Amino acid sequence: MPMPSPALRKPIAFGFTILALGQVTTAGIMVWRNVPMISLEYRIVAVGIVSLIVLSGGYFSWYLTCWSKTVASTEPALGVAGALAANLIRLGMPLFMIIFLQTSPGEELLGRGLKIFLQETLVASYLVLLLLDILLHIAGCGKNVKPSCRPDTKEAETQNPISS
Repeated sequence: MPMPSPALRKPIAFGFTILALGQVTTAGIMVWRNVPMISLEYRIVAVGIVSLIVLSGGYFSWYLTCWSKTVASTEPALGVAGALAANLIRLGMPLFMIIFLQTSPGEELLGRGLKIFLQETLVASYLVLLLLDILLHIAGCGKNVKPSCRPDTKEAETQNPISS
C-alpha cells in the first residue's frame, strides 16, 4: 500500500475520524435497539464485527481514493486503477458477509434472528459510511493536486515535425 505524503496525512486523519464517528453512532443505535430475541451481549458482538468489517473497508477505500487522486494528474492509469480498487474494497468486504449470511450454513450457524439482525446492521452501517464517504469526497481530499504537466502549445508546435 502506498505511503501517505505529508500533505495527505491531515485529510486522511480527518476522513478516518468522520468515518469512525459515523460508525460509532450507527453501532450505538443498532446495539440499543429493542430486539427481544437477541441478548445484549450477542448484539454487541454482532455490531462490533460488522463495524470492524465496514469501517475497515470504508477507511481503506477512502485512503486509496485520496492517494489515487494525487497520482491521477501525473499517472492517469494508476489513478483509475486506484479508484477501481477502492470501489472493490468498499463493496467487496460487506458483500462477502452478505453472501455468507445468505447461504444455508450462515443461518444454521447463527440462527434466524441473529442473521436478520446482522443483515440490518450491515446495511445500515454500509449506507451511513457510504454517505459520509460521498460527503468527504465533496468536501475534498487532495485539493492541492497539481495539474498535469503539458507543454505550451507554442513549444509543442515547434517540436512537432508533422505540423509544419
